[in-house]
Order: sequence, then C-alpha cells, then structure tokens
Amino acid sequence: MILIAGFAAGFILSAFDPSFGISLVTMFEEMVAGQIMKGEPPMLALQLFLNNLEACVIIFIGGAFFGFISVAVLMLNGIIIGAVLEVMQKEAGLIAIIAAIMPHGIFELPAVIASGALGLMMGRAVKYEMTGTFDASFEGLRLGRYFVKYIIPFVAIAAIIEAFITPAVLQLVT
Repeated sequence: MILIAGFAAGFILSAFDPSFGISLVTMFEEMVAGQIMKGEPPMLALQLFLNNLEACVIIFIGGAFFGFISVAVLMLNGIIIGAVLEVMQKEAGLIAIIAAIMPHGIFELPAVIASGALGLMMGRAVKYEMTGTFDASFEGLRLGRYFVKYIIPFVAIAAIIEAFITPAVLQLVT
C-alpha cells in the first residue's frame, strides 16, 4: 500500500505539475539510468542487480529504525516511479510503458514490496525488543534468511530479464 500510495502521489503530482515529473525523469536519467543503462547485457544485468539489491537491502535494514526508513524509501520509490511513468506514458504511450515494465516488473516489484514487509516486521521486532518482550536479533536473523532465500533470487531474475528480454520486447512495440 505504501508503494502504491507513493506511485499514485507521483503520478498525480506529475499530471498536475508537469515540471515536477520532468525534473524527476531528468534526475532518474542522470542518477540511475545514465549510469546503469550502458554496456552489454551481461554487465547491464549485473549493474541492475546490484542497484536493485541495494535498494531492497536499504528497505529491509531500514526497518531496524522502527520501520521509518522502510516506509520512506518505499514511498520515495513509488513517487519517482509514478512521476516517471506519467511523463513517459505521454511520450511513448501506454503499450510501451507496459512493455518496458511488465517483463521484469513481475519479479522486481514483489521483491521491493516483500523487502518492505520484511523491513516493517523488523521494525515491529525492534519495538517489541524495547518493551523487553522480544529478541529482535533472533527475528532479524529469521527475516534475513527470507531475504536471502526469496528477495535476492527475485532481484537477480528481474535484472536478467530487464537486461536481456525487456529491450527485445520494447523493440517489438516501438
């Protein structure tokens, strides 16, 4: 819900203030896409994997701060995605946007959402640790195992699809 709320906020803000969306697209291109989207597919897949894994780790570990960092990063990512999609759908059309996101998004978005859920569960564990009724370190280890078992493989699959398959799908529709 947090990611969707951020997405909606970014989309709406960009629709009402196109300069907001354009500035986020420019920032995204300079900070993320400009640095990552270069090179051959194997290197691109590795760069995408590392970038997305970093975001998921921050979302998960951010839960140790009572979930505030997890919520903030999820919301911010949602706002950026929403604004970028609003701008890009005007330029490229809805079909191109779906083609650009759907193939890898099937794995990447659940990984991000699950990282947020794990982060919020970590935040709850820290809260209960403060009351003396829970061992947050034990819970962190348990949640970390889920992260390694599920999040990392999903992020890896998404990166491979984004580097090797998404460009081909985009060529079909553009």
